[in-house]
Formats: sequence, structure tokens, C-alpha cells
Amino acid sequence: MTYGVEFQPPALRQLNGFPGDALDALVSAMADVTLRPDDPLRTVPTVDPGVRRAGFGDAGMVTYEIHEARRVVMVTDVTWVG
Repeated sequence: MTYGVEFQPPALRQLNGFPGDALDALVSAMADVTLRPDDPLRTVPTVDPGVRRAGFGDAGMVTYEIHEARRVVMVTDVTWVG
């Protein structure tokens, strides 16, 4: 069973003016995350076990919280430096 994705308002604001190629890469990365949000080969742990990061594109990082009970990952931060 896959997880849903919800973008928190601050993360949505970060997408304002996002380049198309970066947005495509983010969508692709989040599609992978929905299959296994805690995958140690595709994601990076943080000090909080419920929060992880995943890279996307050549210079992007997305931070998200895993809500097991709801089967949802909530995107809290999107960084693109490309």
C-alpha cells in the first residue's frame, strides 16, 4: 500500500517559481517516497525517526514527516539550489 503526500503551506510557498525540471524531479522523487518512505537506500534519516529527507534532481532536497497511522508523508521543506 502506498502513502499519500501532503505539502504543508511553507513547502507549497517554496514551490512558487520553481523551474519545471526541478518540479518534475521532485514529483519523481516523491513517487518513490510514497512506496517506502523510510527506504535507507533512497532517503536520509534525521535525528527524529519520523522525519526523513530525499534528494531530487541535481541539487534538491525534500524533508518530510512520516505519519504511519494515516499512511501519509507530509512535506515540510523543499530546497532547490540548481
